[in-house]
Amino acid sequence: MAFKLIHAVIHSFEKEKGTLTVDNSKVIRKGLFEPSKPTVISLAEGINSLLGKKGNNVVWGQFENNNRQGRFPSAAEHFLGNLDADEFETLTHIALDELIEQAKTETFATGGHTLFAHYTSEAIPFVLIANIKQRNGLRLGPDYIPEESVDIDMSAVHQACRINLARFSEMIASPSDDETSEDEYDETATDKTYLCFISKGRDSEASAYFIKGLGCTPGIASTRATSNSIDVIEDFFRGKTELAPYSSQAKENVIAYLSQKQKDQQKATLQGLHAAASSSIPPEQADLVSILEDLSETLNSEESKIPAEFTVSKSVLDRKTKIKGKSNRWSAQFDRSALSTSPDSIVCYNSSEGTLTFSDIPAPMKRMIENEINSRIGSD
Repeated sequence: MAFKLIHAVIHSFEKEKGTLTVDNSKVIRKGLFEPSKPTVISLAEGINSLLGKKGNNVVWGQFENNNRQGRFPSAAEHFLGNLDADEFETLTHIALDELIEQAKTETFATGGHTLFAHYTSEAIPFVLIANIKQRNGLRLGPDYIPEESVDIDMSAVHQACRINLARFSEMIASPSDDETSEDEYDETATDKTYLCFISKGRDSEASAYFIKGLGCTPGIASTRATSNSIDVIEDFFRGKTELAPYSSQAKENVIAYLSQKQKDQQKATLQGLHAAASSSIPPEQADLVSILEDLSETLNSEESKIPAEFTVSKSVLDRKTKIKGKSNRWSAQFDRSALSTSPDSIVCYNSSEGTLTFSDIPAPMKRMIENEINSRIGSD
């Protein structure tokens, strides 16, 4: 992954758990770091690479727009107009101030060190904000610069938020369309999310202040999450030679899992999707399950944007599992799995004649049809 650090700094503040006060004399704002320092690059790149990985699932969303989002969203928008060092430093100060103010409203919130980084990854510009702890090999010097390069794990990160500046800029420049209802959902419609964040930690109440302070809110609709989960898993299987023969079964299993969750009014999870997809592999091919190790990461990636859990959309399931149509004189709806070109299938399509034949007709429907036909005898 091509990673280039442009700006970085770490600030800090102190707050005791169980209190609602912050000692302003212990709020420390450092000057920007030299972005070429290997330890600084290692820290920023390490945290960036872990977001969305197994055990570190993120939620996708955008900034709130309800007059309660604070100053950071507008400051981030202002930063887009001038990505220089001074503007970035101002952005970090505003973010820290907002985090402190929000921490004062949360009893369980604690202070700590916050990393601010502006960088490009695969030529895409990002801003990363992450609360970090000095443990598991991570040690900061008096100037807050990491003392040595380390392999970061998420146990050293309290909370994190990453803003895709390219997507953020696109959303600002594009018209603000009204949200469509689930029945009007268009799978080709623009995805309006441009940031991701870790919304829950070991103490979700303590994590809440971080998300609120930065003005973030979840933004992936259940329709898009449901649709993406089916499509991404099918593509994942088709894209791997060993798994391709099981792509159809994987899709069916995932749809069955989502349908059951929708019926039970429970949320679907990445873990559940992974299990459903894995069950498509026959026992004699169990060694292929190892190829699925990256599936959850793919689902929760910047491209797929499927959250750790989501409400299942019935309308999307219907569109994915059923075919329906009508003319001036008839209408029909049937499961896609029932369709075939075989004469003995439940729904048979004859492409040469352009006809559709139904079998396995329910008894009540047969009676209605026969009664209608019998009523016409002798009336012609």
